[in-house]
Amino acid sequence: MSRDDDQTWAELIDSFHASPSTGDQPWPAAEELGPEDRLEEPRPDDFRDASVTLGPLAERGPGGPDPAAAAPGPGIDDAAADEAANHFVPPPPAPIPRGDRVQRLAWAAVIAPPIALIIVAIMSWRPSDEIVFFAVVAFIAGFVTLVARMRGHHPNDPDDGAVI
Repeated sequence: MSRDDDQTWAELIDSFHASPSTGDQPWPAAEELGPEDRLEEPRPDDFRDASVTLGPLAERGPGGPDPAAAAPGPGIDDAAADEAANHFVPPPPAPIPRGDRVQRLAWAAVIAPPIALIIVAIMSWRPSDEIVFFAVVAFIAGFVTLVARMRGHHPNDPDDGAVI
């Protein structure tokens, strides 16, 4: 960096840490609002009236809005109606697929041997080498079976997942 760059950088840092004077405005004077330009705080009734007068049922020819459309129906609570309109109820989930006998046996071969070997290790038992070999082979066979039976992408399948 040259000397001019260092000096410019130092001035920038100094102006960042300097407090603004009371007469400075951080925006142009044309954007300054006077007291007559400021908006009042909206009231909750303003929104309800606007939705009623703008709604398709509220327009009733040259006479203007229908006063009966502004009143809620008999027995309708506004808070309960708002909550019911904004409350999402998801559809019931799809049932878990049961799978066929081979798939269930493969899942059992993937899950049961590691659990059995962990229990044996916790109990400090010493299983025979044949049992350990059988557990490892069952795990590998179950895993390979599950991978081999996975559904691939079919060209006629309409569900492509999230497509960007």
